[in-house]
Amino acid sequence: MDGKVMNMKEAVSRNVKPGDLLFISGAQHGTPSAAVAEIVRQKINHLTVISVLNNTMPLIGEGLVDKVLTGYSMTDERRSYPLQRARERFNVKVEFREYSHFGIALALFAGYTGVPFLPTKGHVGSDMMKYNENIQSINCPFTGGQIGVIRAVVPDVGVLHVQRCDAEGNAQKWGTLGVDFEGINASKRVIITTEKIVDSSVIQRDPNRTIIPGFRVNAVVEQPFGAYPGHLVGCYNDGPMSFGGMQGEEGWENYINNEIYGVKDWNEYLEKLKGVHGDDFLEKIKIKKPMLSEPIITGM
Repeated sequence: MDGKVMNMKEAVSRNVKPGDLLFISGAQHGTPSAAVAEIVRQKINHLTVISVLNNTMPLIGEGLVDKVLTGYSMTDERRSYPLQRARERFNVKVEFREYSHFGIALALFAGYTGVPFLPTKGHVGSDMMKYNENIQSINCPFTGGQIGVIRAVVPDVGVLHVQRCDAEGNAQKWGTLGVDFEGINASKRVIITTEKIVDSSVIQRDPNRTIIPGFRVNAVVEQPFGAYPGHLVGCYNDGPMSFGGMQGEEGWENYINNEIYGVKDWNEYLEKLKGVHGDDFLEKIKIKKPMLSEPIITGM
């Protein structure tokens, strides 16, 4: 089981392949930023990405994404330099397939449970069925009326960043989960990146926080600050966002070359941050007195 523990470069090269359907966890919380950076660094392309309120722009702007399945997007080429760059530099016109947030959750949950679709009343009568072939309606066998159905989505590989995980891959995450549970459990191959690898006894003392069991996991990577510049509950606050540099060619080149191509890995990038913001920068954004995630039982 300890053979699952590896560095980020190895975890990505072993498990993410060109043409994969890739689930990226995190809905404005705990996005696996370090793993995304490594996928960009390895230039793994022709990806279809499942993204719900997280940052996939480094992948898009480097021409690595053909299609995005999302619960929400306000992005188009008129306002997005990464989308413009993908078309102009790499001849990639990124295709978007939009669901509602509930719709993408149902699609992933159907994939997780192994059924071809799940029913919903939320999409019948909407325009989504005109633009997304994975949303349809059928005659309900019980009521005789129309019921919406969402086709299952089964990612080839999922990447999840968590607060802690043991060497076997039993991963625990708390705070806002978005569709992390549905997406990572629907995935055929799983990469866990974690702030800390802990002893299995820690996981066993608080089993209800385990979001995916170890037997489903292919790779475990210990990567402190792996969700930076986003926040991670109980670990650290948001850092200065560099995404503003994505609004034009000069800003993009500065961002991508300094933060991804200009470093060998995420740890070197973190050291670079200290050089810019001060040696105590990472300590400053840490949560100083986090609430313990493990229950404290008294009177026993």
